[in-house]
Amino acid sequence: MKKLMLWLVLAISFATQAHAAPLYPYSAEESRALLAQLGDHVMVINSDLTLRKKQPAKEFDLLAYYPLSKDKVDEYKRSGQLREKKDDIAKFVSYRIKDYQLSNEKNEGLKLVAGTDSGPMENFALWSYDDVLSGQSGVYVKVDKPFERVKGHMTLVLELPGKVTREVHVPVELSIKDEDPRPGI
Repeated sequence: MKKLMLWLVLAISFATQAHAAPLYPYSAEESRALLAQLGDHVMVINSDLTLRKKQPAKEFDLLAYYPLSKDKVDEYKRSGQLREKKDDIAKFVSYRIKDYQLSNEKNEGLKLVAGTDSGPMENFALWSYDDVLSGQSGVYVKVDKPFERVKGHMTLVLELPGKVTREVHVPVELSIKDEDPRPGI
């Protein structure tokens, strides 16, 4: 009976490890390189809904991009898509809004909606910047009052496992009438 219990415990242990999140396979140097790319390319854009409707909004996006590796670009050229992998480095990026000061066109202070000040970065669609195929990661920022124009700043802390961080000061000046700043739109 004891042997059966031991085998059962081992089997369950191996089964749960097979479905566990992958270990972080990247070096601190690779982590710093990705965070530098993201930190250097942060833009403030209207949400998709605001881009279409041009009506007062309570949300906008912080979007950052990074060039894809040669292997990923080759895969995309071959098949027209990328296979999603659990261990893609961009999937490990999290953010925290360290501080911010935002106001609308009425000079009312805007506060972040609870639960939107930290979490994992969201993956956005692939895009080409300066003819370089790039991945995009972003943050959906939600505020407590509507705006037609929002201005101010945010300090964003990007982080990867191993406590590799990058702090980015993001000036915010956005109107609901602004066009999408990404190339090709």
